[in-house]
Amino acid sequence: MKALEENKLLEFKKNLSNCVNVKHKTFSNKDLILSYYPIEKKIGFITYGKANIVKTDKEGNTTIMRDLKENDIFSNLFFQNSEDEIYIISNGETEVILIDYYTILKDCNKDCPFHNKLILTLFDLLITDNKQQNEKIELLSKRTVEEKILFFLKQRMNEKNIFKVTTSYKAIAQYLFVDRSNLMRELKKMEKKNLIERKNKTIIIKDPPK
Repeated sequence: MKALEENKLLEFKKNLSNCVNVKHKTFSNKDLILSYYPIEKKIGFITYGKANIVKTDKEGNTTIMRDLKENDIFSNLFFQNSEDEIYIISNGETEVILIDYYTILKDCNKDCPFHNKLILTLFDLLITDNKQQNEKIELLSKRTVEEKILFFLKQRMNEKNIFKVTTSYKAIAQYLFVDRSNLMRELKKMEKKNLIERKNKTIIIKDPPK
């Protein structure tokens, strides 16, 4: 989710409740919050608690695509044509604001001056969120750890093909759904294959050998 300054976030949440016909719902642990298959298109906003975006493929394999936390936004707008089953499950007690997609596109019946700004903010967040989810789906489609690492690095490298490690390798391993030891082992193999070069807190991505 695209970060908002705290005061803007508070204003956004206040206007969201006052301006739009929204539903506040509280879910217990492991409750289904939203499926990506219903006819109704929804936008959700977590006011407190946590949730997981979960994908189940045709073979029955289940993967947690992403963790959601307070102030994260989600929607079933972008996965209507997915062959996999994608849904959101609460992780502990969680409160969510649910908005009907077509409702928010209508003019505000309260003549609220913040309505257009609210819509722009929502869709700005949704576009950013959709990019993150599409990246995670493509990442999960990679069959080997090496393919996952290369995809991850190439999405984040600068114009000089350099990726700066600004977080821990443990966090990167969790994002890639691999063990840290497995990640480090694969990075060493990739160095030997001359696919990458590691220097301190940077990884240089080299062109694949011809």
